[in-house]
Amino acid sequence: MQLLRVGYAHPLEDLRDEMDRLWNSLTTAPPLHGWTQQATKETFPAINLFETEEAVFVEAELPGIESETLEITAVGDELTLKGRRQEPAVLPASASADDASKLTWHRRERGAGEFSRRLSLPALIDAEGVEARLTAGVLTISCPKAASCRPRKVMVTTG
Repeated sequence: MQLLRVGYAHPLEDLRDEMDRLWNSLTTAPPLHGWTQQATKETFPAINLFETEEAVFVEAELPGIESETLEITAVGDELTLKGRRQEPAVLPASASADDASKLTWHRRERGAGEFSRRLSLPALIDAEGVEARLTAGVLTISCPKAASCRPRKVMVTTG
């Protein structure tokens, strides 16, 4: 006589269901800052990196950061962005330091403090020609490629 278990799933079916749930959680809506819930040193600022035949371009989201607090360094095929975001001024000017310690934060997603992010660029760049512009919280950096990395038309001779 064969036993039939009602409501009992085969262990491999349970495993398949778990794998389906894992796959769906990985592919449907990852958090905004990579795979962690908060921005880390490796993911802030968020950037776009693209290139043309003549230059490499970097766009970085830096809301609330003043251009005076930014430091950009270009060497070879690396670009380093450093800066500092000040703590938000949430208290009136007449408030004391003790008032700040009495704050109750309900949500705090915008970080403050120093950051540094090093980017490996897809080509060697001419560090002397790098230009940066901060407009409406977006830093745009134009990095002209080194002459040795640019396409060059070669003339063919006969004879």
